[in-house]
Amino acid sequence: MILVIGSGVAGLCAALAAVHAGADVMIVTAGELGTGNGSSDGRERVLGNTPLAQGGIAAAIGIEDRAADHLADTLQAGAGLTVRAAADVLVRDGARLVRGLLAEGFAADRGSDGGVALGLEAAHSRNRIVHAGGDRSGAVLHAHLVGRVLDSVPGRRNGSLNGALVVRERTTVTGLLSEAGAVTGATVRDADGAEASLSADAVVLATGGYASLYPMSSNHAGARGAGIVLAARAGAVVADLEFVQFHPTVLAEGQNGRGLLISEAVRGAGAVLRDARGERFMLGRHPRAELAPRDVVSLETHRAMHRAGAAEVWLDATPIEHREGSGALRRRFPAISRALAARGHDWAREPVPVAAAAHYTMGGVASDTSGRSSVPGLFVAGEAASTGVHGANRLASNSLLEGLVFGGRAGAAAAGYRGRQDEWLESGSALGRLVLDADRCVVGDGEPRHTGALELEVSRELGTHLGIERNGSGLALAARVFERGAGDAARLATMICCAAAARRETRGAHVRSDFPDVDPALSRRRAFRIEFGTAPPPSPPAPSRPRQLTQQRSVSVC
Repeated sequence: MILVIGSGVAGLCAALAAVHAGADVMIVTAGELGTGNGSSDGRERVLGNTPLAQGGIAAAIGIEDRAADHLADTLQAGAGLTVRAAADVLVRDGARLVRGLLAEGFAADRGSDGGVALGLEAAHSRNRIVHAGGDRSGAVLHAHLVGRVLDSVPGRRNGSLNGALVVRERTTVTGLLSEAGAVTGATVRDADGAEASLSADAVVLATGGYASLYPMSSNHAGARGAGIVLAARAGAVVADLEFVQFHPTVLAEGQNGRGLLISEAVRGAGAVLRDARGERFMLGRHPRAELAPRDVVSLETHRAMHRAGAAEVWLDATPIEHREGSGALRRRFPAISRALAARGHDWAREPVPVAAAAHYTMGGVASDTSGRSSVPGLFVAGEAASTGVHGANRLASNSLLEGLVFGGRAGAAAAGYRGRQDEWLESGSALGRLVLDADRCVVGDGEPRHTGALELEVSRELGTHLGIERNGSGLALAARVFERGAGDAARLATMICCAAAARRETRGAHVRSDFPDVDPALSRRRAFRIEFGTAPPPSPPAPSRPRQLTQQRSVSVC
């Protein structure tokens, strides 16, 4: 059996691919899978970020577009750290998979000629964003995939699949099971508190990123990196944790740490950013102004707020309404329009206050393009993974595409896994080299006495010292707070802090005010092997087992 943990786009695609490959599959999700029709009957608790995604799916399917163009844009956005082989898989497989989605009835938005309407977003050189439901692309995609999964459940199967699939809802994974150095299942707890151990031939982690650790985020509240900590506990190497992407246009009136995201597609349609004086501060900052890469726009937004001593800048979407006529915003962005109106904003008539908020995390469990982690039997996909496909800064709308592509590849590879540990990881592969060069990061392993208060303190320190701009003294202050804490929030925050301290340069989504320039010597990804507690590091294993090579260095944040 293949155990898939998570039910976003990556988890659903992994499950479908494994079933198609002939494996029996169990999906474990903390929420409910949903009906697959995009609606809620009031009982569902569909969790995760996939249903929240507004922007769409980037894919080179236009007549004048090529996968090579999409690749070039992805590499450019990644600021020199993108793994080219992974990005090449993303854009080529992605175009094929999106065409397949359309062929099977995915309800993409269409133009007046009946063709797929392709939008433009920041740092893309072509109109290539496939939308559905206007600004409900993630919800429509999730419903489409859920429908396919439900067709695979016994009693509803369409006869075209070889394996069987079951879904275990309202269940939280509390740990990974290991035997002889390989992951062999997971321990879980259901909504009633009952615990169980689930054996598996392989496990696919598709648990999402960690942007909701920050005090203001566009993410679902559960996006706190729990799966990354689970993997690190099982011995998996993590990478690129310092790269946290902030979205520049989140309504600056967030509640409970969550802000309303205003899609980048709005700027692609003609909206502009203005500072406290009403001036367009992106002009002269980048040739593409408001459509510069996200790291550029978020940094300039942050600095414009700092210069004015303000808590917001202003997103002016009225040019869209003026150009396309009354009701254009409501037609093109129905969900955003409704949400803004509910908060008292008429963006067809006046600018709305926005600020940058944590949105997407490029770091995660180090993996190859088949989803293999550094631990046999453990696969990973989606935002929980770090394939290097995004480099130091994700290109807009490559995230749903990543889930489609690497979720499917991880599921297929997991279905074909037969416990061949000695052949698991080649030391000469991209992942093998990363594991070989991994640093060591020590994190606390105690349990918090007051979880709520501790997590608030961790979140506050992350926002203050590991936000859009960082520096060495701030990282040292944050590290001392994290070291006093316990629990997964403090553990993951310590990992992020280790990674940010080690990268003494400014690159992509990682900005060091004390190291403001790009350092060519640091044009490589950085991986860490996590040591829990204060025990001395283990002895290096024999070189005949390349999957375990760990050339470790200790990194201090002080």
